[in-house]
Amino acid sequence: MATTLRNSRGPRLGTQFRGKLAAAYGQRGVGPNSLWYVYSPRSQTDWVLRSDLEWDHFVLVESDPTIVSCSYEPAKQNLSLDGKMIDIPVDAIITYSDGSVEWRRVRFGRGESDEQSPAMHQLNERIAAAKFAGVAYRLWTEESIRRNAIRLANWRRAIAWMAAARDRSLAAYQDELRQALRSESSLRLGQIESMFGEASFGLYAAAAFGELQRGVYVSNLDEMPLSLHTVIQLR
Repeated sequence: MATTLRNSRGPRLGTQFRGKLAAAYGQRGVGPNSLWYVYSPRSQTDWVLRSDLEWDHFVLVESDPTIVSCSYEPAKQNLSLDGKMIDIPVDAIITYSDGSVEWRRVRFGRGESDEQSPAMHQLNERIAAAKFAGVAYRLWTEESIRRNAIRLANWRRAIAWMAAARDRSLAAYQDELRQALRSESSLRLGQIESMFGEASFGLYAAAAFGELQRGVYVSNLDEMPLSLHTVIQLR
């Protein structure tokens, strides 16, 4: 579940919520970007994102089955390279299933293409310093984040399903789905609704999306709009 906020008066917020938003407003500065208060099923944590592009990047991360952990807390890493201290701004820290770590910078635009420009020189310094420290540093731009609009649209909805079930244990629903998929080569979401009933379908759908997120299942969510015709199968 995601909530978008702009500078406006509204109902009183909880202390923790207010603290996170106040910090995010301060880091964002003056500008037209939205703030997003989101729940991450992958990290099982609430986060504040500082732009619509960070929201789309968040959705992309949550949908990537090669990622095992993530942090969306903005930070600045300070590393030494050839005797020089390098400041490295980081918008997300990603850990992949192979154990590798990537520090990500999320920015609008297509990225710098002039190898001789000061911006590219600075980026290359940051990449080299991070590599020396054993991590990758990568600039994620609007072009790379929004390349697959269908995937983003589908996973925005899938994340909402999982967020709605955040306080429920889905282990039993996942077990039942695995048993059903061992009997069938694949299942459509409509078949899952028919098998388990409309009343509990939301929990089975959340369980299915969670398994997709972990790479247990595969689906056609990158190619086709999410619907009752969406197909899932064991990897």
